[in-house]
Amino acid sequence: MPSQSHYIPSLSTLLFQLKSLRQQNTSLHPIDPLLHQLDESCQHFDHSLHLLSLEFGQVSTALTTLVTMLEQPNLGTLECEQVYCLLEPFAHRLQQTTRQMQELA
Repeated sequence: MPSQSHYIPSLSTLLFQLKSLRQQNTSLHPIDPLLHQLDESCQHFDHSLHLLSLEFGQVSTALTTLVTMLEQPNLGTLECEQVYCLLEPFAHRLQQTTRQMQELA
């Protein structure tokens, strides 16, 4: 049985819809400060996601480069210490990115 995907609007879309409803109904003015706070939170969230995306892109590129390097026939046998030196910076960056994502959650 194929699963049906359910459309989930983005936070920005939902915020836009809320602002439109607010403009149509002046009695909702008490929610203006909350809408402003939500707008700032959405901007911060979007910015953080963009930075995380860039970070993952850099790690992905670096790991792809490392794999290509390790596949070279003239590379010979690498010692464990050499492999560690190649992989340790990537592991560190992935840990940092994971912490950043956890802070957003």
